[in-house]
Amino acid sequence: MRIRALILIVAVAFAFGKPAVAADNSTDSGYESNAQLRKEMRAMAAQMKQMQNRMSALEARLAATGAGAQSGADAQSGAGTPASARAEANIGATAASNAEGAPPPGVTPAGQPSPGVTVGESLKQLLPGPVNEPQAPRMAGASGEVSPSGEGVIIPSIPGVPQMFIPDISAVGDFALQQDDYKKADPRYNPSADKFTARDTQIILFSPIDPYTNAQISIDKPNNGPFDIEEAFVVFNKLPYNLQLRVGQFRPVFGLLNATDTFQLPIVNRPNALANFTTQDGFVEPGINLTAYIPNPWDADIKLDTDMLSGVNPLAFNHRNGANFDFAYMGTLTYSRDLFTSGYMQAGGSVAGGPGPGGQAYYGDPFVQFQYAPDQRDIWTLNLEGLLTERQAVGEHGLKRGFYTMLDYNFWLRYHAGFLVDIADRPLVMSGTTAGFSPVFTYFVSDNTRLRGQYTYTTGSGPERAANEFFLQMTFSLGNLKPLD
Repeated sequence: MRIRALILIVAVAFAFGKPAVAADNSTDSGYESNAQLRKEMRAMAAQMKQMQNRMSALEARLAATGAGAQSGADAQSGAGTPASARAEANIGATAASNAEGAPPPGVTPAGQPSPGVTVGESLKQLLPGPVNEPQAPRMAGASGEVSPSGEGVIIPSIPGVPQMFIPDISAVGDFALQQDDYKKADPRYNPSADKFTARDTQIILFSPIDPYTNAQISIDKPNNGPFDIEEAFVVFNKLPYNLQLRVGQFRPVFGLLNATDTFQLPIVNRPNALANFTTQDGFVEPGINLTAYIPNPWDADIKLDTDMLSGVNPLAFNHRNGANFDFAYMGTLTYSRDLFTSGYMQAGGSVAGGPGPGGQAYYGDPFVQFQYAPDQRDIWTLNLEGLLTERQAVGEHGLKRGFYTMLDYNFWLRYHAGFLVDIADRPLVMSGTTAGFSPVFTYFVSDNTRLRGQYTYTTGSGPERAANEFFLQMTFSLGNLKPLD
C-alpha cells in the first residue's frame, strides 16, 4: 500500500509538472531551468517504471502462493530468498492482510489509473472531502462587508505595533498606624485616625501603545473614600524638536514633590508647607502638558514644563465647585547639573494661577535639591522647597508662606535616616504659623517593600496646641511599574 501511495504521489507530481514546465518554457528567461526540470522528470519517470515492474512481479508471486498471509509468513522465514525479495514480500504481506489495502477506485493493482480516469481524479477519491482551489484570505470590513462567520472585523497589522495589548499591571498598598495626643478642642482632633488604616491602595496599568506613545491608568482607593481614577493619561514622547506631550489626568511637575505619589514620599505625609494649600495628595489635574528642553549656548540641562489644566484641586483651583469655564495654568523651569564629581544638583521654580475657591489664586514655588554619593553605601540628599500663595476671598490676608527642608542619609544599602523641618502658615485664618520637626527612619526590606517609623513634634498656634504624633508605615508594591523610592 505504501508503494502504491508513493507511485500516486510521483504520478501526480509528474502529471501536474508538465503544464508548469510548458508554461514556464514559453518564456526565454526560464528556458534553462525548464530543461533541467524536464531532465529530472524523465529520470523520475524511469524510476517509476522500475517500481511498477517490481510491483507487478511482487503481485505475481503473491498470486502464485494462493494465500497472502502464508506468503507473508514464508517471506519472514527467508528460506532461499534474497534479502531484497524478502523485504518486498514482507511489504506485500502487510498490504494483503489489511482489508483496506485494496487499490483505490479508479486505480489498477499495478498502480496505473483505470482507462478514462486521470491520476488527479484518483487522488481526489482518496481524500475525505472535496478538493477546492487555494484561496487568499479576504479582509472583512475593508469594503463595508460583514464577516459571515460573525467573528468580527480583521484589521491588517501595522509593522512594529504589538497585536495584543496586555498592559503591565501593578498594585500598591500603603498601611499606617498613627498615634497622637490632640485634644478634643483642637481642630486637628480625629479619634478615628488613631488606629491601623489602609491609607491608600492603587492598581496601576501601564503599556507602550507603539514606539511613540505610552499610556497609564491609576485606579485609587483612599482610606474612607470610593474608588476613583487618580491618573489616566497618554504620553507622546517622539514629537519634533524633542518635545513631549501628555494628555489626560496626571500629576503635573510643580516643585520637588508634587509629581511624587503619596506612597512614594520620603516621609509619611506631604509637608504641611505644601499640604495646607494643595491638599495631602497635591495637584492631580486633567489637562495637557508640554515638556521641552531649552537650547542654550552653554549646553546646560534646562527643562520647561507647561500645563493648561481644568483645575479640580479643592484648595487651589476648584472655583464654584468646578462650575466655571476658566483654566488653570502652570509652569516649571528646572536646571540640572552634575556636582561634586559623584552627585548632582537641580534647582528651579514653579508658578501657577487660576480660579480659586473664592476668586483668583496664585502660587509660586522655588526649590533646590542636592545629592552627594561618595559610594553606593553613603548617599546624602538635601531638599529645600518653599511655597508662596495668594488666594482671594478665603479669609486670608496677603501672602501665605510655607517652607520645608529635609536631609536624608542612605547609610547602609537598605537603611535611611532623615530629619524634616516643616514651617507653614495656617490656612483660612488671618495669621498663625506652626513648625514641625520629624526624625524619620526607613528600612527597605526589598525594592518593593518598605517599613518606616516617624515621630513628629508640632508647635502650637491659636487653638492648635503643641502635639506629638507617631507613625508606623508599611508600603508594598506588586510589580515594577512604580518601585518604591
